[in-house]
Amino acid sequence: MQSEQLKPEELDSHVKNGTFRLSFVGMSNGGKSYRSRTLQNDLGFLWYQVDEEIQKELEFKDMADISTWLGLPNNKNYKEREAKYLELENRFTKESAMKTSGKNLVFDTTGSVIHLEEETLKILKDNCLVVHLDVGEDSLEKMIEKFFEKPKPVAWCGYFKIQSGESEKEALTGSYKKLLYDRLKNYRKLAHINIPAQDVRDKSGQETLEIIKDYL
Repeated sequence: MQSEQLKPEELDSHVKNGTFRLSFVGMSNGGKSYRSRTLQNDLGFLWYQVDEEIQKELEFKDMADISTWLGLPNNKNYKEREAKYLELENRFTKESAMKTSGKNLVFDTTGSVIHLEEETLKILKDNCLVVHLDVGEDSLEKMIEKFFEKPKPVAWCGYFKIQSGESEKEALTGSYKKLLYDRLKNYRKLAHINIPAQDVRDKSGQETLEIIKDYL
């Protein structure tokens, strides 16, 4: 499936033939997994979750375990564990050959997808229609607050910096804010199409596909 020049009628044909490959990218808590689950439940899509594959490989029972293991960038062993996390994410994204055995695929990426190798991102774009669920700048402050209340595993990718006179807490908050704003810009560059996340919130699987077609 060539996604760069995909037309609405081609999307319909791929869905009918079981050859449609869709990848959601965007912020953690931005709706990727919820939309993916809806497509699976409503339309029988095969749902591939990179987070779940990493979790199984590391033999953890849930994402909270991964978050505790990975920790924050000011923790001991963080860099080594972050490198392992990204190596696994890159491998599962790159090596998932997008062969769906006659089923349409929704490929659920992690929030750090834009930090993966260029070759991996090219494979993703060549094989899937990459749709960014855009939360918009206005939601980022709330996301920052939510993260520190209930942390999820995050690859900071060198963004953590302590400025002169800052406490570690201030540095974490300021660095995370910069990370999210830069990620938002990079999701928009990576995606074939950008859709406001609120446009597909609470929509059915078929309604989600219709909205995606409107943006092609």
